[in-house]
Amino acid sequence: MKVLFKLLWILLIAGILEACNASGRLEYALECAATNKGELEKVLEHYKDEPEKYKAACFLIENMPYHYALEGEELDSLKTVLASADAYGVMLKDTAVPDWDYYTPSGLQRKPDVLNIRAEFLINNIDLAFDGWKKRPWNASLSFADFCEWLLPYRIGNETPDNWRQIYHDRYSFLLDEVYTGIDVVEAISVVWEYLQKEDPYRFTWVFNYPHLGGEYLLHNRIGKCQDACDFMIYVMRAIGVPVAYDFYTFNAETRKGHVWNVVRDVTGVCLPFTFPSRKPERGSFYIDSRRPSVVYRRCFGRQWDMDGDFMRNRSVPAAFKDVFARKVSDNYFDSNLELPVEGMDGNYVYVGLFSAYGWRGIDFTKVESGKALFRNLASRQVYILLAFANGQYRPIGNPFYFDGKDIHPYVADTSKCYSAELYRKYPLSERIRNYMGGIKDGHFEAACDKDFKNAELLCTVKDTPGINYNHVILEKPVRGRYARFCSSAEGYAEVAEMHFYKGEEEIVPIDSWGDAPATANTFAYQVYDNEPLSYFISSKPGASVTVDFGKVVTIDNFMYMPRNDDNFVRIGDYYELFYWGEGCWNSLGKKMAEKPFLPYDGIPSGALLYLHDST
Repeated sequence: MKVLFKLLWILLIAGILEACNASGRLEYALECAATNKGELEKVLEHYKDEPEKYKAACFLIENMPYHYALEGEELDSLKTVLASADAYGVMLKDTAVPDWDYYTPSGLQRKPDVLNIRAEFLINNIDLAFDGWKKRPWNASLSFADFCEWLLPYRIGNETPDNWRQIYHDRYSFLLDEVYTGIDVVEAISVVWEYLQKEDPYRFTWVFNYPHLGGEYLLHNRIGKCQDACDFMIYVMRAIGVPVAYDFYTFNAETRKGHVWNVVRDVTGVCLPFTFPSRKPERGSFYIDSRRPSVVYRRCFGRQWDMDGDFMRNRSVPAAFKDVFARKVSDNYFDSNLELPVEGMDGNYVYVGLFSAYGWRGIDFTKVESGKALFRNLASRQVYILLAFANGQYRPIGNPFYFDGKDIHPYVADTSKCYSAELYRKYPLSERIRNYMGGIKDGHFEAACDKDFKNAELLCTVKDTPGINYNHVILEKPVRGRYARFCSSAEGYAEVAEMHFYKGEEEIVPIDSWGDAPATANTFAYQVYDNEPLSYFISSKPGASVTVDFGKVVTIDNFMYMPRNDDNFVRIGDYYELFYWGEGCWNSLGKKMAEKPFLPYDGIPSGALLYLHDST
């Protein structure tokens, strides 16, 4: 009985403290509102007799001081240009956007929500969000706290708030009121997802750096990056009562560069990933992409108040880990824990890091307890290193290691045992890139004097997936022709990064090019001879071709082709330096220029982690 009484007393005190904290947050937000305070008080007054909606209004208002819109004439001009893009995401440059290629939103004006959100807007948003919550059967298991994050928010990021919820509701609610009236949230998303695909194809383009574009804009202009596609799905789904958010990972905590995707909260509480317009949610599948993230976060509207105060004030913790609107959700994706011994650092924070263009950078942290650092729900099959952080710098602790999900396998350089190797790549070949390169398999190259290739001569057939990106073919006998092309197999798509034709060592430069219906944004036929390995042509149908025109009949006796790839292969003509990790730093094994599509190196210590740097 005493134990029960003590427990009840603890819960009571905790409840009082939470209520006091919430009350203080609300008072703080209202004070921050200044002249807009009356508008927010109207909302609270409006819901004074509806406890649940009043609590929802408090949640939104308490978090308003930390949200804002980015606005400015430059952004308006940029959005106009984005809207002008064609079906492949290609747009014309416009003098209305200064410094076009280096546009940044850093100069835009911040408009704090707490100073600008009006009562009518907030009330309409809350009422519609509640309608979707109560109406859809899959939301019966959605708690109020989850409702506040998955359905209620009036914004996603730093876009200008608009009447998106009403507009999207009016346009798409029929899909769940008439077309699909079942109780399965995954099937509901599938129905909506397929409708959106047919309604207006999404156009991907990765140009420019800009803030979130906003609901009304994306409704009428299906264009942008992965983030914009995620935003669009959130607007659609939340407006019709489907709990959807977005998760993300970063390659390192400082740059915040990485990938984003949508998640839907299933009735079991599990969050299923999906992307528009490429992948629908599927129970039991947590596939994100083949780049294998290590730690995953979910973007929240509500400030994560449970972050430890000492942690937030600790200067030995990088600012990137103090994002109060990012909730770590790696447990939804990974079940492996990494435990490492750490001597003499009890009570201090340590980090697990990945190697990036900026060197070793932390991607997760923990506090050392009893001489051990435990990182929970960390992805396996990665190369990590333990790091300390002080004075704005990371310091490696020990050697890097490979984590297989259970055990660690350290990379320890043994300079007494060395070997020789030919290095073809700077980074291991992933399944995703291998699949890209395989797109050229069973295709063939041919040349002809006539444009319709009626009397074409075969140059070569690609019999297997290339092992390298630079593939040089010397013909048994010279071939004459004005035109040359790559033709994909009956099942494959014409997908080529580069193809260059020569007579001896002299390149024959085309004057024109064309291909069968480019399939994606910013893929053009001329990109097969632009000397840029990361650009490529890909057709929209199998059994297609991409053709170059030399302007006159020429003689070809050798040529080079390159499949779509990630440009991590050795480039002929570039200068490289090879390093190995040993004694807490990178040690050089020498610089050299690549004369072939590989680099020969001697004296490589066995057991060492290697880093090949392209100095060019």
